[in-house]
Amino acid sequence: MDIAEQLFLDKGYENTMVRDIVKKAGVAQGTFYYYFKSKEDILDEITDKYINIIVESMEKISKDENLNALEKLVQIFQFSLSFRNDTRSIMQYVHEKKNVHLHRKFEQRIPLQTVWPLARIFKQGVAEGIFNTQYPEDAAKAFNGISAMVLQGIDNADHNSEEFRRKFMAIFDFTERILGTESGVIINAFREKSA
Repeated sequence: MDIAEQLFLDKGYENTMVRDIVKKAGVAQGTFYYYFKSKEDILDEITDKYINIIVESMEKISKDENLNALEKLVQIFQFSLSFRNDTRSIMQYVHEKKNVHLHRKFEQRIPLQTVWPLARIFKQGVAEGIFNTQYPEDAAKAFNGISAMVLQGIDNADHNSEEFRRKFMAIFDFTERILGTESGVIINAFREKSA
C-alpha cells in the first residue's frame, strides 16, 4: 500500500499501473490480487488510511493536557492545512467526480468521527472562559458542516492563493461566531502561531 501511494504521488494515479506497484514491491502480480481486487481497491484502502490519520490526529490534539482549547483549535487548523498540502495529489483524485464513492466516504465519515474530539475542545474552551456556547456538540457539527461547505470545490486550488486564504478566513470568522468568542480571537491566535 505504501509503495502504491508513493507511486500515485510520484507518477499520478492514472499513470501508475499494477505492474509498476508489484515491480517496485518485488512481488508477483498474483500477490497483489490476493490482497486487492484492483488499483481502485488499493486507492480505497489509502482513503481509509487518510481518514484514520485525520481522526487519530484530532483525537490526540483534543486530549493534549498541555494545551488550552484555543491552542488545540489552532493546532487542528494547522494540521488540516499541512495534511491538505502533504496529500494534495491523491486527495485531488479522490475528490474527482468519477470517484464519487471515495468522496462520499470522506464526506460521511470525517464529520461523524471528528465531532467528539471537537466537542471535547469546545467544552474545554467553555470551562476556560474562551468560548461561550451552551451546545458544544452541536457547535462541533456546525463547524464540520460549515468547513465542508466553505471548502467545497477548492481541492485543486493553490493553498497560497487569495481564494484559499479567503475561505480559511471565512471559516475562522464563522467558527468565532459559532463558539461565541470575540471577533479576531481565533484568527489572531492562528496568525500568531503560524508566524
